[in-house]
Amino acid sequence: MHTKQTVIARLESGRVMPSTRTLQRFAIATGTKLKISFDPGPTI
Repeated sequence: MHTKQTVIARLESGRVMPSTRTLQRFAIATGTKLKISFDPGPTI
């Protein structure tokens, strides 16, 4: 990711709200696929 270890630690701890670009870079670095979706939830 070309990112400092402290930044990665903050991402992993949940102390920051990462951008979608950062999440995509994290997915690439970890060999995973970023998937963002909306769940309609239960119907009334």
